[in-house]
Amino acid sequence: MADTSQSSASALQISLVGGGLASSGTASATNDGTTESISGNTNPPLAVLGGQNVISAGVLGQYVRAYNDGTSAACAGVLGSGGAITIGPGGACTVTPGAEVTLTLGTNGLATIDLVADAIYSECTATSSPSATGTATLVNARIVSTVLGVPTTLLSLPANPAPNTGLSVPGLLNLTLNGQSSSGVGQLTVTALDLSALGGSLASVVIGLSSCGANAVAPPIPVIPLAGAPVALGLGALAAGTGGFLVSRRRRAGRS
Repeated sequence: MADTSQSSASALQISLVGGGLASSGTASATNDGTTESISGNTNPPLAVLGGQNVISAGVLGQYVRAYNDGTSAACAGVLGSGGAITIGPGGACTVTPGAEVTLTLGTNGLATIDLVADAIYSECTATSSPSATGTATLVNARIVSTVLGVPTTLLSLPANPAPNTGLSVPGLLNLTLNGQSSSGVGQLTVTALDLSALGGSLASVVIGLSSCGANAVAPPIPVIPLAGAPVALGLGALAAGTGGFLVSRRRRAGRS
């Protein structure tokens, strides 16, 4: 038996005030030690988000792998049109940014507030040792206010933020970058960007949710299968009995 593994990924979740939700869904991978099973759409179209007006163009990626050596990997996020995201050798995310992707977060007076980036994604890997690691990457990401067609950058987002980095645009937005949480050793969930809007119809946007582990070490296999144990014991008893019979015959021969 080989080690088991698991992972999951979700590219984008949009929550609206009043309970509306638009989601790219979740892709999941499991391996029972011999066979990898993947469910869900790893490259969903924007149409799965329904009639929301937050994002109108771009690429959603939510890729997962689960190997029979006890390792697993996931990467998830949003890229501009023409971009690509997948899992390369060793479980690392391979990302090719495309055009800019724009998520419209709402309005503030005459200003339209947008999240603009080339790519925003998270990735994680886990092993059965057990261990788990994860990171988030934001390529040319920023919060932009546009008034009468003139854009102004309100906040530039770091490309490789430290775990659980908190930022804000006072009175407008609260953000957590590279959010990391774990339910135990060998398991890790990474969120590239979690944004909460202050006011308006948009409640939150979650981009790039990747989860890896916990993966399990396969139990050892006995040298002698349990089904063969009675046979082995029987042969041992027979050998012992034969030895006793020979000794007895020798003793009798010595008396005569």
